[in-house]
Amino acid sequence: MIKALAAGALLVALVPHAHDFTVSEAQREFRGRTGLPLVRFAAASTPEVTSLRTRPHNTGRFGEFQLFVLKPSRVRHLRRVFTHGTRGDARGVHWVPDQAGGWIAVTLFRRNLVLAWFARARSTDARWTRLQRAVSGFAPPLSGPRS
Repeated sequence: MIKALAAGALLVALVPHAHDFTVSEAQREFRGRTGLPLVRFAAASTPEVTSLRTRPHNTGRFGEFQLFVLKPSRVRHLRRVFTHGTRGDARGVHWVPDQAGGWIAVTLFRRNLVLAWFARARSTDARWTRLQRAVSGFAPPLSGPRS
């Protein structure tokens, strides 16, 4: 019994805990991976969500996107809001229509990050792939289909 408890305690100590990002940490990590600063986008932010984007907001390297930092206590609810409750595809992308007639590829990341990439059609390209790799470098995605 004692050996089992000791093994369980060791396992808990070795498994990394989920990390909640602050806005400044998300900005620092993104800039460190890409060389591009993210600025706060006040018009798309609320007390529960801070929206970050590049300036200019549409770049040749990544396209148009926003990285959202969610209030940790509201992550579960806000993920459903951002995905409209849709199920992710095999890559974990939740496709949400935007108000301009295009699509938003929404990807959920651990712990409190959500990435929204704007597309004219319901498909991704090399810009999306580069962006996903950059963010995945500091925040693992919640991969696979999720509702």
